[in-house]
Amino acid sequence: MASATLALLRLTSRDRLLVETLAELRFMTVHQIRQACYPTLRTNSVSHRLSRLRGGGVLERLGGRAFDDRRVFWGLGATGRLAAGALAGTAPPGPRALAVGALLMDHLIATNQIFCDLCTECRAGRLAAFSWVGSHHARLDLGLTHLVPDAMIVVPAPERGPWIYCLERDRGTMPAQRLEEKWGRYRLLDRLACERAGDPRWDALADAWLVVACDDERRAKVAACTAARAGLERVWAGSAAMCAAALAAAVGARVLAPERLTGDAAGLLPLPGIVGGVSYRTDGGAARSVVVAGVGRPVHGPEEVPA
Repeated sequence: MASATLALLRLTSRDRLLVETLAELRFMTVHQIRQACYPTLRTNSVSHRLSRLRGGGVLERLGGRAFDDRRVFWGLGATGRLAAGALAGTAPPGPRALAVGALLMDHLIATNQIFCDLCTECRAGRLAAFSWVGSHHARLDLGLTHLVPDAMIVVPAPERGPWIYCLERDRGTMPAQRLEEKWGRYRLLDRLACERAGDPRWDALADAWLVVACDDERRAKVAACTAARAGLERVWAGSAAMCAAALAAAVGARVLAPERLTGDAAGLLPLPGIVGGVSYRTDGGAARSVVVAGVGRPVHGPEEVPA
């Protein structure tokens, strides 16, 4: 743990935010890292900082021969994993937990872009502090089957528990039958949550929304219609590029006394029965202390998918 302590001493508050973020998101591009963690720096300056962190073992870089188009992705190195464990007060994530196959990287990066867009909305004051649970931590046991959202977005709600949004990043690669099967598992989640009322874990999921972020409007309409046929009522389907802005507009934000937002971004984490997650904090170290979500939810259904 001495090496983790030494690493933390050498990290700026923005570096620490990056370490915590990568521990949950696993890999990001330099542009995503800039958007989420170093928004005031130019891309070249961010690249230089990442290279220095790589030299200290905090980060590692995947790219070159691993990907046909020579893309580069940044993740945690050995020292970074130790630092992440020290920041979380838990055992550091192992390389296997953070590993992503090359074939899955496209999907992961596309999903992580939603997180980065939410960070932009949060910094602009259009969205309250929020938390993000990656797919590797979001598995939901449904008895004879299970459900694994691409991510779970957690937003504070006034005078009640947090609002939960199960994110599906639909890139049009899943056949219609498999899509319908997945919506069937979300319908089972709704039914089990109703049957197990009073259990904190299931109560937290009882009002969860399904958010489907697609590459285009045509696919979004398909997703919304198939979800409606599966009996799902709390669904938003639309363009991935508009997803974060739509969620921020639906949820809203309002100023509250600073004491209402303390700890890990207003105590959004941990969720009952869920291990992991990262809370976005606009100052790079402390939880955001001036805003929290107001009332409102996405209302887009099959006929209301935004262009």
